Amino acid sequence: MAEYIVKVGFWLRAYQGIAIDADSDSEAIEKAKAATKKAMESSEVPDHIEIDERRQGIIAYIDCKTLSGLRSVTTNLEFDADRIGDEAT
Repeated sequence: MAEYIVKVGFWLRAYQGIAIDADSDSEAIEKAKAATKKAMESSEVPDHIEIDERRQGIIAYIDCKTLSGLRSVTTNLEFDADRIGDEAT
């Protein structure tokens, strides 16, 4: 029996609080969009990560261990229909 290494990737919901100052609702919306983009591009740890609802999984790769090293079996393999943005979710 061969040993296989499986790497799974999935999405987690993360939340970050951001404080902005604005003179109107429309200005607040625009500033919030800019601040949100900056927060999402940041490598800092968010305020909260929801770990109880993992979503949109993908098998990043499956490798088989052999005497000469690892042999790639497959990569980027979808295995469920839980796609973020689908009507079914």
